[in-house]
Amino acid sequence: MEHKGLFLQYLKNQKRYSPHTLRAYSDDLGQFFLFINHQATGSDFLTAGHKLIRQWIAHLIDNGVSARSARRKISALQSFYKYLLKEGLVKTNPVKSVILPKTEKKLPAFVNAEKMDLLFDHEYFGNDFSGLRNRLIIDMFYQTGIRLSELINLEITNIDFYNHQIKVLGKRNKERIIPITTNLEHLINMYAVERSKIDATDNLYLFITERGGKLYPKLVYRVVTSSLAMITTSDKKNPHVLRHTFATQMLNAGADLNAIKEILGHSNLSATEVYTHNTFKKLKSIYKQAHPRA
Repeated sequence: MEHKGLFLQYLKNQKRYSPHTLRAYSDDLGQFFLFINHQATGSDFLTAGHKLIRQWIAHLIDNGVSARSARRKISALQSFYKYLLKEGLVKTNPVKSVILPKTEKKLPAFVNAEKMDLLFDHEYFGNDFSGLRNRLIIDMFYQTGIRLSELINLEITNIDFYNHQIKVLGKRNKERIIPITTNLEHLINMYAVERSKIDATDNLYLFITERGGKLYPKLVYRVVTSSLAMITTSDKKNPHVLRHTFATQMLNAGADLNAIKEILGHSNLSATEVYTHNTFKKLKSIYKQAHPRA
């Protein structure tokens, strides 16, 4: 079709779209034109209104197309009609009146408390320097919800045993205070004894390598991945999973959402609210098990 070909040339030459994106746009528009022809309403793409486009969305969803893929196809159609409007081939853009299907939010992966207990109860971590450090890395993520960069940059002087808290330097150099338990303090002290045997007098950071250098992300990922592999078969085994686990379990235990927001260092509440989906999922499961009419 002539107009489709000119549109794709416009995207290639003016917008510099990649060959992959051009193929996707071509396929999406081809599907829409095919749908119009099968409707036998006498309409073509120049006269199609928003009702016909809504019917196409319904057709896509009914045929198993995900909301995310449907939104991408509508985005291609939106761009096409913007081009037609610019060229004076249509008077209005019918896609503007169409409400796009909502995509499901990706729920953060987390590990349940029972599995985490198994990891700590098991004699997986040794009592030498590496074993104590690796256990403390896992526990620090799990008990405080800090980010990878925050853990690596945590200095010895950031630990306040008197007030049972640590000071963390987060995104955009924002400082925040996170409470810690006596259990975590005990682990820090045990690790500190072994750390003192390493030649790291100039290293101000709490976590160090066996040679006394600053910890680096790849090593932390390796520690977390191998540790979580002991208790879960999930594909996701990274430091952020432990951060998600901390937030989810705090909510499950009844912690205030705003308090969790402050501990995690989120700039707005909407970033923290994603964890409520996991919590609500658990509540529904408990309801189904416990309610006599469920």
